[in-house]
Amino acid sequence: MSMVPYHSSDIKNYKTYENSFLPKIVTIPLAQESGYEYKILVNRGDVVAEGDVIASYTDESLNTVNIHSSIPGVVEDFVPTVCPNGKFNYSIKIKLQGSFKYLGKKKEPEKPESVFSSSVINDLIDKGVINTFLLSKPVNLGLEIKSLNKRKLQSLVVRLCDEDNFRITDSLISSFFITEVIQATKIIAKAINAKGIVFVVNKTFSKMEELQNCGIDNSRILIINNSKFPCGFKREIINEFNKSLKKSLPFRVLKNDLFVDSSTMYDVYKSILLKLPSIDKMVHFTGNCIYSSCLLNVKLGTSIKDIVNQIGGFEKNPSLVVINGNQTGASVSSLDVPITKYTKSVSFLSSKKVTDNHIYSCINCGKCREVCPIKICPDVLYKYAKHDIEIDEIYLKTATVCNSCSLCNTVCPARLPLGQMIATIKEKMTNK
Repeated sequence: MSMVPYHSSDIKNYKTYENSFLPKIVTIPLAQESGYEYKILVNRGDVVAEGDVIASYTDESLNTVNIHSSIPGVVEDFVPTVCPNGKFNYSIKIKLQGSFKYLGKKKEPEKPESVFSSSVINDLIDKGVINTFLLSKPVNLGLEIKSLNKRKLQSLVVRLCDEDNFRITDSLISSFFITEVIQATKIIAKAINAKGIVFVVNKTFSKMEELQNCGIDNSRILIINNSKFPCGFKREIINEFNKSLKKSLPFRVLKNDLFVDSSTMYDVYKSILLKLPSIDKMVHFTGNCIYSSCLLNVKLGTSIKDIVNQIGGFEKNPSLVVINGNQTGASVSSLDVPITKYTKSVSFLSSKKVTDNHIYSCINCGKCREVCPIKICPDVLYKYAKHDIEIDEIYLKTATVCNSCSLCNTVCPARLPLGQMIATIKEKMTNK
């Protein structure tokens, strides 16, 4: 892949965002977050309105998580679909028809002070708001808060920059919607009774004055160095907090606290203050194969192909389409992949920007072990998953502490999908 990260000047070049064109067809996957199996609530031929619940999941505590139709229309079919994470899942295919309930209707937001904290968590669950702080494991924000509350979480950490230096989606959202993100932060901090709030930014953050005057008690700004990777994951944020802020503050930041990003907080703003279900997503489209990069507000279920047509087609045919950043994302082989709640960016790269993609055999060079910030052995875990080579249980357990930074992928001369294999093992170990 191309290994030229974004610079602060790239973010300054963006002045606004745009709404994507309305798709004639949306294909909405039944896997919007990790670990849930949704029950389809509609039949072929059913007419649905914009925002109608089309699938739901009820957990052991009787919390109901919903997926909503992003457009008004008719349910055409239920089809297998390749999702942005590369996995297959069934999707609900809806053809556009009828009038919109939310689109084009101006809504005055409620004031954060008027929101009842007791209803916030249930509203987040009902509206289907997903926490995309860790893209390898997107989770329903309301259910995550309920789970963390049982462990007595202390702080709320809001990352306003991108952990992947090849992606600027969260940075752009922070730039365009800092007021909305701050209002959402007030709501969540009150709902979880946070002892402290930490805004995580990089050195080039452009909205520092707004943060400094946000009016949130016990809030602090943590500046991280994004010139070195990894920089925005839990471990790195906690280490930097302990190094620069811990001694001067009455609260701590722990791994079981609530970590969110600006993309998630903007969705919180829309769901709580505008009363909108989660039916669209801010996505950054870029790469040297399109005429101009842009940030678009996209209806969930819209295919990448439809977006390409909107932005003028390809200037040159892409050799690689990368979802969610070159560092931590994944490549897809089809433009029919739909936009989901965990899609942040799409990059179209030509052959000049793509290195050799052929997967070779492991040469036992040890580079993946050297670069791993957690000091696990990606090569050992890969051989276990790929070739069913028996390994000690202690190696398997190390997969659960992987932070999904994918540094091992970037240094592997054999082009092995080490990070993806570790993620698979981690998911199995966690479920077990």
